[in-house]
Amino acid sequence: IVFILVVAGIAITHFLEIKKCAQISLFKEDLQTDVGKAWNSQKFTDNIGKSYSLPSNLDYVCFANLSNPLKGGGDAERDIYSDIKMLYEFSKGNMFFYPTEKSCDMPYANIKHIDINKMTESKNPYCFPVKNGKITIKIDKGFNEGLVKLSS
Repeated sequence: IVFILVVAGIAITHFLEIKKCAQISLFKEDLQTDVGKAWNSQKFTDNIGKSYSLPSNLDYVCFANLSNPLKGGGDAERDIYSDIKMLYEFSKGNMFFYPTEKSCDMPYANIKHIDINKMTESKNPYCFPVKNGKITIKIDKGFNEGLVKLSS
């Protein structure tokens, strides 16, 4: 009986890890799809924001331009920026999960068609807190703008 309980516990833990990794992958795909829809539109404004599900063990999803210096923010953003810059400075990523060790070996992504320079003009990194496994992101693209902006 003890053996069966141990094996069941290991299996449950394994399936929960798979669920967390699937949530991260789905978030990246859903966000890229939503950004793509906005990018293909003449004008797109989402004043309410869309809620996405993520594992609750993640604290932040941050957008950063690692070619530019740290700007604005508090202690949390300073720590996040130094961690991701040290680890991923030469990656092609513009979106980072924090803490990176809880991101299922998917600590960053390159979300296409976002205006990372505009998003990080006053805050670099621009971070969205993950609250109770949810994150809300507003998507905006003005008339004849070439790229999409994300905000909280």
